[in-house]
Amino acid sequence: MPVPMPSAVVLIVCKTVMLPAEQHDVNSKWTGYENRTWAIENSMMQCRRQEVQLYDQSEAMGAAAQPFNQQRCQRASLMLGVEWDQAHRSSSYRFWRVACPVPIVDTRTGEVIAWKMPECGHRDTVICEVDTAI
Repeated sequence: MPVPMPSAVVLIVCKTVMLPAEQHDVNSKWTGYENRTWAIENSMMQCRRQEVQLYDQSEAMGAAAQPFNQQRCQRASLMLGVEWDQAHRSSSYRFWRVACPVPIVDTRTGEVIAWKMPECGHRDTVICEVDTAI
């Protein structure tokens, strides 16, 4: 019997810095736009990996449960990234990437036997702290 995909995503958020004043948008005081770029230290991005558990709000309101799958994960994770940026505007960190659970497959039967939450990745360009508070 296949193991259901866990209702969780991994957000990768990375440190940013403001660009010099001469490169700012003249309308930024009205639009709230911040001219940021990724902070690079020793040729590496400084990032943090956060696992976010999801729940189905419609199920909590009495609707039939929908299985969490790759499509739902991708749709939810992109919205989570935008929400994360909005909730952390005072932080220097910004949403960079997202990852859905990865299946572990039995090579003999082809069945999913477990799921693994992805690591930060890009080890050659990213230093990643795991599940830390920002």
